[in-house]
Amino acid sequence: MSDNSATWRQSFDLLCDGLIGRGMSRNVFSSKLLPDCVVKVEEGSGQFQNVVEWETWQRVKDTEHSRWFAACRWISPNGTILIMERTRPPAPQEFPEKMPVFLCDFKRTNYGMAKSTDRKGASGADWLVCHDYGTHLMFENGMTKRLKKAEWWDA
Repeated sequence: MSDNSATWRQSFDLLCDGLIGRGMSRNVFSSKLLPDCVVKVEEGSGQFQNVVEWETWQRVKDTEHSRWFAACRWISPNGTILIMERTRPPAPQEFPEKMPVFLCDFKRTNYGMAKSTDRKGASGADWLVCHDYGTHLMFENGMTKRLKKAEWWDA
């Protein structure tokens, strides 16, 4: 393993392209090598949102509930870097009136449209998915089919 910071910088620049988003504990980059994915980098925050997203995806990926989540592709051993499928911004009419009770924080920018190919029980072209689910209510509400009225808001 190289201790040369220039080598690490070049490796990062090879994987990551431009900064496309910033949250309370992470930066999100487009990817040069994986154009259908984003790279989420969580440095020293102690929030573990990448780990939560990875673990959540591992539990839902083979269930009908996967249709609500952007797919995670890879996570670094310590959870600092997460590779997730890239979504496109939804049109205003693509936000549903009701959403599962296990999702929260209905900020419009936390959601995007993704292809249904990785989702069990999904059919059709694109589905609205949450691509920022480092905080959710699945621990409290479980994997349930119950829906609630979504109070969508803009940042």
